[in-house]
Amino acid sequence: MASGILYEAVTATKNALTALGLSAVTDPRNARPYCVFIQLPTLDSYTYNVGDIRVPVQVLAPPPGNQDASNYLLTTVDTIMNSPIAVVDARPGLATFGGQELPTYDLTIAVAVRRN
Repeated sequence: MASGILYEAVTATKNALTALGLSAVTDPRNARPYCVFIQLPTLDSYTYNVGDIRVPVQVLAPPPGNQDASNYLLTTVDTIMNSPIAVVDARPGLATFGGQELPTYDLTIAVAVRRN
């Protein structure tokens, strides 16, 4: 099992999204419509124990990207933004999972973690 501050950032993100009642997944094999897929974080390191960690997430909706999918994406992103989660960027997009193209909203979340 993974460990360290990057793992802690992913876990904190997953826990925060789950607390909002969202299905949050970290394994692309489990990514499907109506879930939030958490990707691997990026890091700008300042010292060995402090860094600016950003976690990319994708809110996934069912194809074909019609109004129903748009409504789900907009509502879900608003739910995330209306929480303590620090969304620093949000853009509509597309992702391919299991050979199927899914409409998405791609978010960047800032996470603060500190090595003990």
